[in-house]
Amino acid sequence: MTNYQDVKDAMAAGTPPELICATCPWDRLCIQPPTMTTAQVQQKIEEAKREDAAKDPRGMPAGMLVTALAYAGKDSTGQMCPVFSMRLRSDRRVADAVRETMRTFGEPS
Repeated sequence: MTNYQDVKDAMAAGTPPELICATCPWDRLCIQPPTMTTAQVQQKIEEAKREDAAKDPRGMPAGMLVTALAYAGKDSTGQMCPVFSMRLRSDRRVADAVRETMRTFGEPS
């Protein structure tokens, strides 16, 4: 899958958003979900805490702090296609349509 920067560069070069969407390098996934769950992030932090305690129980928990910084937000941060992002910012109807879809998700039509 092409990354965010490739699509952003194509837009900066003047490629019309409609053409980018028609040839969608994101495989029609306008949003990539977070890469980890909250449980996975917490597990990494707990592992680092145990390693710190094993090395020096009274010392600075440097491993845990670095791990927390490295994995912070990986459970809630997704990546959005630049075309979708541009349309979301420029047209309130896009945000309203997404909100309505999420509000009624799973309800019978």
